[in-house]
Amino acid sequence: MKPALTKSYPFTGELYAYRLVTSADGTVTTREYDVVPTEVLLSLSVNLLGDLVIESESKMQINAYLENIVDRNGEQIYQDGVWEIYQTAPLLSALGTKEGYRYRARIIDGQI
Repeated sequence: MKPALTKSYPFTGELYAYRLVTSADGTVTTREYDVVPTEVLLSLSVNLLGDLVIESESKMQINAYLENIVDRNGEQIYQDGVWEIYQTAPLLSALGTKEGYRYRARIIDGQI
């Protein structure tokens, strides 16, 4: 039985995932990013290097982009910020259940 614990995800963001597209001759593979983002719920903190440490129930790809991350008040956490996910891991509970995912992302664009 899975415990009915609820985690708070006070932030929302727009996730731009991608798919790999291979050329007709099979020699070149490129990433084709989504034009329409997927909304994801997030719990955030920042590590000593300034990277976002993200917890979410949503699956996100390494090298996917997060944009327009806003708090509960609808305010962007970083003006025009774009983050690239570079690390992922599952969140496992002491009861042996998967509780979601943890990601690390670095800022790649915005009012730096």
